[in-house]
Formats: sequence, C-alpha cells, structure tokens
Amino acid sequence: MQRLKLFFIILLFLLFSSCYNRVSIEKLSVITGIGFDIGEDKRKIENVAEYLIFRGQNEIDRGVSLEIGKTINEANDYRQLNLKKNYLLGTTRAYVISEERAKLGIKDILDICIRDQERNLNTIMVVSKGSCKEIFEQKPKEENTMADEIKELIEAAYSANFFTNNAGVKHLVNMYYQEGRNIIIPAIEKKDSTIRIAGIAVFDKDKLKKIIPIEEAVYVNLLRNSDVKGNIAIVMGDYNKAVDVECISKRKVKVDKIGDKLKYTITLNIQGEIKLNTYSFEQQKDEKEIIEEINSLLIKNLSEKLKETIEKAKNDFEIDVFDIQKYAVAKYGRTDAIVEKIQEGFKDCEIEVVINSKIRSTGRYK
Repeated sequence: MQRLKLFFIILLFLLFSSCYNRVSIEKLSVITGIGFDIGEDKRKIENVAEYLIFRGQNEIDRGVSLEIGKTINEANDYRQLNLKKNYLLGTTRAYVISEERAKLGIKDILDICIRDQERNLNTIMVVSKGSCKEIFEQKPKEENTMADEIKELIEAAYSANFFTNNAGVKHLVNMYYQEGRNIIIPAIEKKDSTIRIAGIAVFDKDKLKKIIPIEEAVYVNLLRNSDVKGNIAIVMGDYNKAVDVECISKRKVKVDKIGDKLKYTITLNIQGEIKLNTYSFEQQKDEKEIIEEINSLLIKNLSEKLKETIEKAKNDFEIDVFDIQKYAVAKYGRTDAIVEKIQEGFKDCEIEVVINSKIRSTGRYK
C-alpha cells in the first residue's frame, strides 16, 4: 500500500513539473540588446533589436531588426510580424538610447522597464552618440553579440576613470525617482569598427541635458562617486617631465546653510601609488621627500581641476552632476517646494572640496 502511495506521489510530481505549454529553444529568438531611437518626423519611435536564433547542433545565427511604432510595445508587435519565432526579453544584456531619443525624453523607457515583469532590472543602460542601429549592426570583435560587448565595456570601466559599476536599470530608476538626484549614465560612441566610452550622459528629469566628454567626466566622477579608482596625470611641460598617480578615492559630503544659500563640503580621501615619475627621477632625494613633493603636486593639480569642474557645472551645465543635493533634501526636507528650491539654488550654492591624500608607494624606484 505504501509503495502504491509513493508511486502516485512521484507520478503527480512528474506531471506538475513537466514542460507543458513550453516552447523549445529552437523555436525562440533570444533578444540580447535593444536600442531606442526616434524617427525622422520625431513622432514615431524606432525600436532596434539584436537577437540570436538557435538552429540546433550548436549553430547560432545573429540578427538585427528595426521596427517603427507609436509606442515601444507597438514596435515590438510589428517585429513579431517579421520574425518567424517568438522572442524572449528577459535575456537582454544592454539597452542603448540614442542621443536624439534621450533629448526628447525616456519616461516611457523607464516605465516599461519597471512595469514589464519580463524585463531584467539589472540590464545595462547607456546613451549612444550615434544611432542605435549603427551600434548594433557592427560585427562583434570579442563577444558573440554587440550587446555583450557593451555590457563588458561598461563593467570593465569600473577599473579606471573613477567610474562606478552602477549602470543597471534599477540604479537608473533610483536616480530618477529619488528626490534631489539626476540621472547620469555612461555614453558610448562608434569608434572605427568598434565602440568606446565617450563620457557621461547627464539628464534633467527624464530628458538628456548634456553629454560630458571623458576628459571632463573623469573629474565629475571623482567628485560624484565613492570607492572608485583612476589615474591622475600631472604633466610639467611634456611627457618627459610627468607623474602618474593611481588613486583610490572615497568621498564624504556635508551640507550646511549659510544665510539663504547652501554650502556643500566634499571631502575626498585619496590613497595613491606612483606609477610613473619622470619629474624627479634623476633628483638626489630620499623616498620620503619624493612622496611629500608628489603628494603636494597631486593636491595642487586636483584642486585646480576640481575647481574648474565645479565652476563649469554651476555656470555651464546648471545642474547637480555631483549627486550632492540628495544630502540637502535629506537634511532640510522632502516636500516639493523644498526640493525645487534646493535644485534651483545649485548655481548659487558654495561647493568646497577638501582633499586628504596619501601616497602609499613610489613603486620599484624611490
């Protein structure tokens, strides 16, 4: 009797854990990357998709399709009219938004990424300086798809230029909905037959305001991010008289009121290691003297560059690119009137930078 019961339990388990109503992988197209662009008339959107098709016996084809619709899902429906297989969205590795599309607003993109449960919130999202089709139609060099190349590019960026690894949809959503914050994500561009990081894309609410080139983005990242790594080059004349310091930076932010204005104090705690030193290479100095001299040069160089960056942010960008206004909101209130006043007062606020740096090593040479 007990064996009979066990038999029926196993039978039920097998029946209810089967693949009933499921589609085999050979009958699916797997979406790996999605691009959001805008039509020439600015009224309809262009939806680019990079996909893989499995033909069996380890044979995989890659394709790129472009569909036009009044909404994102309408364009997706039109795509299904051309694809001979159903498609999966949850495997998407990267979302790419063209610069022109981002300028018009990405509210619908954020909404569909949150609302649609088939979409992965960890998917990388970037802005492209060119069209999305140009990006996805390139032939991948190091990965199987361009979406994978974008994902690997952004994840590898964490090791330099003071970038963070917070480029997923969920981080974007947090920046959009949290008071006192603005969306900032990596910007990419086509470079010869591949892609590269071009800088950072700065949004005002859901609309792209500016793409900051990488030369300036390095110092914005340094002021904005914590626990990040990058190189600071100090050049006196030319490359034959220069110092490279690899820095790991952690930041703290303090906010106070001085009259009607806000004062932000950004403290950067920097640990440095000298990677190049042609400035004092031939000088007869001990290691302690070299460290003190390079440390002074580092502080002076950073102070000048960060001051220029702050002035440019206040007068040219006119928006908080340093992610500091959230501290004022947390301290002084989250009502709409207070948040609006804090955001509007960015141009007139005072931003002080305190640099605490320490050179840990001069490398193999003193």
